[in-house]
Amino acid sequence: AGEGAVIDLRFGGKAGPQAGEPIDARVTVLKTTNEGWQSFGPSRVTLGPSAVVRIEGTEVDVILNTNRTQTFEPDVFSNIVIDPLSKDILLIKSTNHFYAGFAPIAAEIIYVAAPSSYPSNPAKTDYKKLNRAIWPRVANPWR
Repeated sequence: AGEGAVIDLRFGGKAGPQAGEPIDARVTVLKTTNEGWQSFGPSRVTLGPSAVVRIEGTEVDVILNTNRTQTFEPDVFSNIVIDPLSKDILLIKSTNHFYAGFAPIAAEIIYVAAPSSYPSNPAKTDYKKLNRAIWPRVANPWR
């Protein structure tokens, strides 16, 4: 569907059962691009074919990209027509790689512990082959 199209779309829910169900929504396609991208320090991370859709009846804009990656920098938004400074809330799917890019523009950063197949808390992850002390399980693992 091209820019301006209004379609029924199912997205998300692809990372595994713990990621939750996909979202079914009527959306308006705001922007499409053959090659979305974002910065990661001096590097450029390609997102593949990408689109921005707005969920009907809301002001919620969602970036849909082909290549799975974490969010690193605010330019992931501005590169595809979303001004990150114009939004009250930006929801970022990332462990902590986003922090350096977003801390300067955020009034507040709120971490959310969402269910995931990715172990996001090394203090609680049930490592099977860990044979040494690691932070944050111990304050200083090099002692």
